[in-house]
Amino acid sequence: MNLFTADVGQGKVHIYDSGNDKFFPKLPQQHLIDLNIEGLKRGDIVVVEDAHLREAHKHTMAQPFSFEKLIELKKNAEEKGISIRLFPQQSTPKARRMTGYANAEKNDEVDTRAIAKFLLQNENVLSSLKIFNPKRLTEFQEKNQFIFDYIKICNDDINEAKTLGYGFEKKHDYSDAVSKWIETYKLVLIERLADPELVSAIGLEQKKSGKYEIKNANRIYTLVHSILRPNGEIRLRSDVKKLPHWKFIKSNYLGCKPFHMKQGVPSSNYKHHFRPIASEYKHPNKSLPKGQEGWMHPKCNDFEDEMSPERLRQLAKGRTKVDKMVQKIWYVLRDMIMGTKENEYKDKLR
Repeated sequence: MNLFTADVGQGKVHIYDSGNDKFFPKLPQQHLIDLNIEGLKRGDIVVVEDAHLREAHKHTMAQPFSFEKLIELKKNAEEKGISIRLFPQQSTPKARRMTGYANAEKNDEVDTRAIAKFLLQNENVLSSLKIFNPKRLTEFQEKNQFIFDYIKICNDDINEAKTLGYGFEKKHDYSDAVSKWIETYKLVLIERLADPELVSAIGLEQKKSGKYEIKNANRIYTLVHSILRPNGEIRLRSDVKKLPHWKFIKSNYLGCKPFHMKQGVPSSNYKHHFRPIASEYKHPNKSLPKGQEGWMHPKCNDFEDEMSPERLRQLAKGRTKVDKMVQKIWYVLRDMIMGTKENEYKDKLR
């Protein structure tokens, strides 16, 4: 198996053959559709950024191919035994940084080389890339519209709370159903979690007096907010009118899906505050005293320049552990919140 990486831009296709270390710049776009690539053989893999293989529309030049052309590409790949994989949108800068191309001049050859090197160093990432399957733009929009609507409503709900300290800063006179629930049930939650590591992860800290203080309100508020809206309603998916399960929450609400961009406050709270701080893996520069050259803020990205495969595995392991911890916490919160809502309903019937 040989890996080819392709970039599309300015009406041309630029292709890098990693096995033979050859770069083919400014090929006609039809060469990609026909898979007319020197050295390409049955069983090889061609990786293209996700955005370039979506149906063309008038608002972007990044998607140059019509649906008919994408269908043609899929047919050619099947006939020639070529696997076409999709590289996550806007992940190329990360690949350049981790493979030593961070300071190189940005051009098509650097991008294709960086993606290839990144994928070859991390076989698990390569095998996890989405397989190319053409979709009409309208089909894609219709299928995903409820997700975009869900994310927008979540952001609209949380924005006010964020600016007012989530209801836990004394300088702000603010509270909502989420902050009230947290204040009312935090001790029950601690008892239900029964694990100091989980309690600490959501920003609850025990004082010498034995009382618990909400030290990082954005962590616990973000998780409760995924289930309970500030107006007291349960947060439902608009398509099925049900509370989402964890997989949906992790991918869309917490933003752990690279194909969704700009997910907003809940995703930022989790990916840039919660997960890096709660993770056992830390960027080496985070151990340096503040003010020293190279010091990085604790909420910064943990990806490193020229990151070795071993350190990337450590990072992935640390993140996976946090994700599993949060999954446990979320299920406890779901059971508790749904239980309190059920009791409220029963009280109204009495």
